Amino acid sequence: MIRGSSLFEMMQPHVAASLGETRALGVLMMSVQGLRQFNIQHGYESGERLVALVKSLATEALRPGDVVVQVGPGDFIVMLPGIRDGNHALLAASRLMRQFEQTLDVNGRPVLASVAIGAAVCPEHGDTPDALCRQAESALVEARTSPDRMAISPAPLLSGVIEPAELRDAIVSGQLEMHLQPIWDLKAGRICGAESLARWHHPVRGPISPGIFVPMAESSGLISEFTRWSVNASLQHAVEARRRGLDIPISINLSAAAIAERGMVEHLVGALRLWGVPPEAVVIEVTETAIIADFEKGADILGRLHGQGMLISIDDFGVGNASFAYLRQFPATELKIDRSFVTAMLGNVRSMQLVKAMIDFAHHIGLRVVAEGVEDRSTLQRLAELECDHAQGYFIGFPKPAAAFFDAIPAQAEAAGSGRVG
Repeated sequence: MIRGSSLFEMMQPHVAASLGETRALGVLMMSVQGLRQFNIQHGYESGERLVALVKSLATEALRPGDVVVQVGPGDFIVMLPGIRDGNHALLAASRLMRQFEQTLDVNGRPVLASVAIGAAVCPEHGDTPDALCRQAESALVEARTSPDRMAISPAPLLSGVIEPAELRDAIVSGQLEMHLQPIWDLKAGRICGAESLARWHHPVRGPISPGIFVPMAESSGLISEFTRWSVNASLQHAVEARRRGLDIPISINLSAAAIAERGMVEHLVGALRLWGVPPEAVVIEVTETAIIADFEKGADILGRLHGQGMLISIDDFGVGNASFAYLRQFPATELKIDRSFVTAMLGNVRSMQLVKAMIDFAHHIGLRVVAEGVEDRSTLQRLAELECDHAQGYFIGFPKPAAAFFDAIPAQAEAAGSGRVG
């Protein structure tokens, strides 16, 4: 097992060669998922055998010049010299993932190994071993919650220059702002809700993507602080909506890490009492990936929230690793069809059929349906014909600061009959 300076010394010649040539160096961070739980259930000897098989299969899937180095109990750095670009690195990651579709024999026990892979490329994402490993590990954080368990680092090095301390300062000093994106009732022809979305405008770096600061909050131990801020900011907008006489629930996103936080139910219930917001004015949104991260615990927590009167929405439905079976036990009141199905539905018969099937299925088990990613009027009309309940997307309206959102509601209602909704 190699770590720290020894790893960087091993990587440096490959980095130097890449910087001196026209071809890139790919760096993958591959991690065996659930290894700790596997060790508890089956013993450390079996865990070591599983990790050895993972390394052997990874080496077998790669080219002769590629290098696989174990850097932790279930973590590996994979070096891919002489690749073309980031897409080539992802192709290599895909080959690795296919290796673990087969059942492994671990001391006579059949085991299906699960890995996640984050990728970075030299020089696009960094020109030192340290920077490339950090970028690959940052991508790995995203990959763990991605449907295909692969992700490539954003460029250029943005996630590497934002420190957790800056995010904590942003939470405390009010740099973060909660924007609202409207949700449209297809039958009533009016705005019927809003999703609360965090935005960060850094005083020096400008806008910071939620794709960077939300995973940072999860991985740096700031998720509790961030979630408390998110809940309170969202409920403040719910209060404003009621003050204006608007009967629109506010949707609040909870990540897998936030759901796992101790005391989450008590915090949410206490915040509702503090702000004087009725539970039915709040929709808790969770992704399929968050649900299956720890199904029993997630179902218990969300069941308790639902028992308090809050509505529960399954976000990005259709792209997670879960199945319809979990809906039998899960206290959902709403499904949000992922935008990847909605944006393709007019030009792809299969996508249209899938959207229709999801709508029919949800209605059959008593759930309402929100279609995400509505970007044109034709899609909106087709969704209405398919008897979808609600729609959300840029055609309905972009996320806006709360004051602008509330002020725009009358204009959006008037514009519903022609052109863009919002």
